[in-house]
Amino acid sequence: MRIAFLNTDLVSLCMAHRILDDLECEIHFFTESAESGMYGEEPGLIDSWPLLKSNWISSIFSQEPNTESTAVRKSWLKKAVSISLADRNCFFHLRTRITKINSRTIEYVGAGFKGSGHLLFDHILKQEATKTGKIWYGGTTLGIPKIDNIIVGKRSDSIIEIWSENKLPTNINWIQQMQWQGTNPKNSIDSEINMGVLRGDEFLNSYAI
Repeated sequence: MRIAFLNTDLVSLCMAHRILDDLECEIHFFTESAESGMYGEEPGLIDSWPLLKSNWISSIFSQEPNTESTAVRKSWLKKAVSISLADRNCFFHLRTRITKINSRTIEYVGAGFKGSGHLLFDHILKQEATKTGKIWYGGTTLGIPKIDNIIVGKRSDSIIEIWSENKLPTNINWIQQMQWQGTNPKNSIDSEINMGVLRGDEFLNSYAI
């Protein structure tokens, strides 16, 4: 069985891992980005570590959470999950634009030796990322700022990640500023992992695996 995913969000990455745990298949990911993960930043707040089974994630080096961590850099987390999928013989078509899709075939142009072509799949999965909820404003800094009603996480490198329902003040030396839409940034990573596992289970159950 050959399966295609049309994006590389955390839900899709975890769904692929769940499928591979119980089904021998060939999985391909398509993305116009130069890497899976490492681009853009979203909430990385966590309650505990590890979040995933050991074969679902590779090393994230300096970003590896420790016993005091309450946040992880999410882009690095996604990269580590992608690397572990590559180690499980998944294919990542980077810098690749899909030009046409029918029920089973993907035509594409992009990087690589051939530069363009088409592939036949048994299943083409596009995990719709429906964004609902309010806009949250995030930032990273070297200390906890004196701002009311913020959600705070500490990464292993001592960088502080904060999220607020209100726009962040400009008089703080922010390392990075972010925006995210959703219900609560504190639950973002857990909910995406759980959704990926759930969708993987549903896919497997549809084939009575």
